Amino acid sequence: MASAYVVGPIDASQIERAYCLVSAVGYDIDVDGWRQVCATNLLRNYPSPYVEDIVVVEDPRGYVRGIAILRARHSERLGRYLSVPVFASITAADARGVCETLLRYIRTAARKKQCNAIHIASLRTNRWPVGAGETEMEFDGILIPLR
Repeated sequence: MASAYVVGPIDASQIERAYCLVSAVGYDIDVDGWRQVCATNLLRNYPSPYVEDIVVVEDPRGYVRGIAILRARHSERLGRYLSVPVFASITAADARGVCETLLRYIRTAARKKQCNAIHIASLRTNRWPVGAGETEMEFDGILIPLR
């Protein structure tokens, strides 16, 4: 069933639907804050390996089933890696398919951004992930090495 999903960068028509998922998961961000995060992301004219990306998974009916935020980072331990401070999916029917689709996209993005690893942070709903100019969260969650 995973082939039925469409995954890619968020577009303007998906902002409100994606917020429903973000709020359902429990992240502490209001709708205006979410719109601001998305607007900043959408105002870029060109893709860049150094900026934040918001990625969504949509099912054939247009429901947003998964979301991830991707940031290329650097650490002394890992070198260049792809940080994923937000990774969430909501579906009753095909959680595995949604997650596999999202992970496949993230792996491809990490390789395009020339990253050595992917760090997917554990779900922390009590705070919204840090901005691009702030200190990265500690390494909780999972680390996926790329070869």
